[in-house]
Amino acid sequence: MSARIPTSAPAVHDAPRLSQLHDSQNTTHAMNQNTHVTSVLIVDDAIETLRLLSDLLSDQGYEVRAFTNGRQALQAVESDPPDLVLLDISLPELDGYEVCRRLKASERSQDVPVIFLTAFTEMADKVRAFEAGGVDYMTKPFQVEEVLARVKTHVALRRAQTAVADNYARLRALERLRDDVVHMVIHDLRSPLTALLIELRLVLRSPAGALSDDHRAGLQSALQSAEAIKSMASDVLDVSRLEERRMPMEWAACDLTRIVRDVCSVLRTADTEREIDIESAGAAEVTCDGALVRRVIENLVTNAIRYSPADSRVRISIALSDSRVRVAVHDEGAAVPPEARETIFEKFGTPAARQRTYRSVGLGLAFCKLVIQAHGGTIGVDSGVPAGSTFWFELPA
Repeated sequence: MSARIPTSAPAVHDAPRLSQLHDSQNTTHAMNQNTHVTSVLIVDDAIETLRLLSDLLSDQGYEVRAFTNGRQALQAVESDPPDLVLLDISLPELDGYEVCRRLKASERSQDVPVIFLTAFTEMADKVRAFEAGGVDYMTKPFQVEEVLARVKTHVALRRAQTAVADNYARLRALERLRDDVVHMVIHDLRSPLTALLIELRLVLRSPAGALSDDHRAGLQSALQSAEAIKSMASDVLDVSRLEERRMPMEWAACDLTRIVRDVCSVLRTADTEREIDIESAGAAEVTCDGALVRRVIENLVTNAIRYSPADSRVRISIALSDSRVRVAVHDEGAAVPPEARETIFEKFGTPAARQRTYRSVGLGLAFCKLVIQAHGGTIGVDSGVPAGSTFWFELPA
């Protein structure tokens, strides 16, 4: 037969019995200070209900603390938060709704689940309980099996949530450690890398005849590789600063059409055979950090050149609509598959084949996304028509 918990206790509380109950709880709590045992805090002004629930849950291995007063319960939770709270609604001084609201307002107890147990059965009472922050609701009289099942379920959920939070905190700590190590290594590399670039440029300026064509070509290749390494290092540092919102921003009115034309003018000198078309109706002014947005455009146009056939063309369009400026870069290479259109903008989200081919660390598009988001804009990629891919971003005009 299922035991039923009484709805109410005698009108006059038995003070000696409550004192004995608290003495027993304090002894159990002291014994378990060094070993974590799932703790349940019960708040009910009915002594018989408190005793029955305390005995029931203690027999199941829970550490139980019981209170008849909401203020005392709040003080106990603040000093030592439990894993679960069983809370009556009808309480002296502070009712259960207010106790729950205060628990959820406190940083110490905001994640502790609260199960309401009460004689109130109206739907409005249940709604108020959930609005106050409760996770479950039981009405008196209730079955022992129901109490145990619900307590067990919410304790398991609490443990799972705590484990996820702990694992996330550890992962974040490891990520910070990794970033700190990477930043330290990159910072130490930048000085010798800068010296290397200077020396390579000086050698390449040697008078005609001082270097053979093969030597000059080799040095030019070495210079390009060193510049690529420097660009990768800058991407790592800048992505980190953007993520942490520590990137300094210099806001000014800029014409995106002019920036696009400047970028294409430079890139055409590096690839004289490439056809790059610009479609624009005129000036497209936005308030932005021009240097950062220029790097975004350079990244998108450079990727379009890299990932498309040598004899294909790159098309760039600048359009103004609904107080936003849209810049789109279309290439005729392989389309980005639908499943990669979100991850490609994440750190190290560039497909492995592209990273190997172009010595990419997978941060260029992550940098673009962070810059555009810092400007209150959006960025994405679509399949091109009739082929290829179209990378685009929009900024407030």
